[in-house]
Amino acid sequence: MTRRSAQEWAGLVVAFVVAGIFVAFGAAVLGSFVGLPVPAIVLLVVLALAVLAYPIFRTPVASAPVEAVPATERTVMSDAPLVGIVMGSQSDMAVMEECSRTLESMGVPYELLVASAHRQPAVVHEWASGLADRGVKVVIAAAGKAAHLGGVVAACTPLPVIAVPMKTSDLGGLDSLLSMVQMPSGVPVACVAINGARNAAILAAQILGTSMPEYRAAVERLKSDMAGS
Repeated sequence: MTRRSAQEWAGLVVAFVVAGIFVAFGAAVLGSFVGLPVPAIVLLVVLALAVLAYPIFRTPVASAPVEAVPATERTVMSDAPLVGIVMGSQSDMAVMEECSRTLESMGVPYELLVASAHRQPAVVHEWASGLADRGVKVVIAAAGKAAHLGGVVAACTPLPVIAVPMKTSDLGGLDSLLSMVQMPSGVPVACVAINGARNAAILAAQILGTSMPEYRAAVERLKSDMAGS
């Protein structure tokens, strides 16, 4: 269940006012026929509106299920991605766009999935388990607060996982950072700085560059550009 939005509340109020006008008109007509005094008509209107409004305003609204964006619909640059990016919420996209832009600038094909390890564990497990078989080499996982998304992915794949802790309104991202770096022995997750999306992309390219010369060259060009700026 979820709360109604402001637009839904506004619609209910408008409907309630319109219903009130009709009820008041009907009560006035009825009162004129039977000779009811004005206070009695007002009380009748109030009671009628209360009876109409109570079930409407008390009924909870069912929330729509949170759906992940399928990775196949978010594949960018290539049908054979080398980097898989996953983030726990659509709100993380504002930060993670820098990651995708950096990968694109270095010519690294990737795919992107929005799925929560808490709300959609089956989606995350299925996606992470199939990455290696599809040719993906590195995973970047971004999440905030109870940010064990990177750890869940690392438990489902033999691929190296780079975690990006998201800055939060509660603890400034320290909660995300600690959730990611405190992994148990045997399930390592590399971790960049809070909101360190660009570094995650560069690190992914460096990992690819250990066996793919074109990406090592892309990293070298990046370092050369930074040295000359």
